[in-house]
Amino acid sequence: MTSRSALIPVLLAVAVVGGCSAVDYTAPERYERGLVVILGGAGGITPAPRQICQGLHDGGVDHALEVFEWSGRHDVLEDQQDIQRNRRVAGQLAARVLRYMGEHPTRPVHLIGLSAGTGIVVFTLEQLPMGRRVDGVCLLASSLNNNYDLTCALGRVRNEITNFSSIADVVILGVGVGVAGTVDRGTGVSAGIGGFALPKGAGEATRRLYKDNLVEMPWNPAYIIFGHVGDHLGASSSGFVKQFMAPVVLDAERRRAAGATPPPSANSGQESQ
Repeated sequence: MTSRSALIPVLLAVAVVGGCSAVDYTAPERYERGLVVILGGAGGITPAPRQICQGLHDGGVDHALEVFEWSGRHDVLEDQQDIQRNRRVAGQLAARVLRYMGEHPTRPVHLIGLSAGTGIVVFTLEQLPMGRRVDGVCLLASSLNNNYDLTCALGRVRNEITNFSSIADVVILGVGVGVAGTVDRGTGVSAGIGGFALPKGAGEATRRLYKDNLVEMPWNPAYIIFGHVGDHLGASSSGFVKQFMAPVVLDAERRRAAGATPPPSANSGQESQ
């Protein structure tokens, strides 16, 4: 009897821990509050999407948190290089986003992408119709070319695209992507290392979008205490997401609720929306 009694606190502790790790991020009631779609990197081989879900939840984001599985055959190199397929997959995600917007027209939508998944996110934004905007976007360790023209994508975001980069991400983004090429098939440096550059010959509308709608968040050593040591997956650690990404999502929700007017936007040289 004594040994069995001693097991009760242990079993209770296990149940509590198990309950915390078994949160239903796609429970029906969460869709009534908003949607965050999370994309992992090429190959879909890391636990990063689940860590991002946990960090958002711990940070107070009570929206539905969907992991969008976009990898074809879980082939890292193919996912990084097959731009035609990636744009088709982005079309599927755009359709999912538009379906949610139609069902919940007053609720916020956010997209979060890691590494090559940031390419899918940006391609998705480019395929949204004019006048349809998500509320916010977070790009983590992006393998997009730093010269990639974000004009159209920025015009599809109500608030900002926040780009989390790290100059210390030299193994994956520096060497790996340097050999394989960026996810948009460019030849420049990944935007996940030092951020995005203003496109050459950018007009006034594009300059305004980059100034008002693009937020650069470079890594600094202070992030180490939140689990981000500057490596490729650091920005997806649950502690970092809770501290720095969840507030981005919640702030955009508050701004939507307050009826904040989004800044002017442009569409790759087309007339502003």
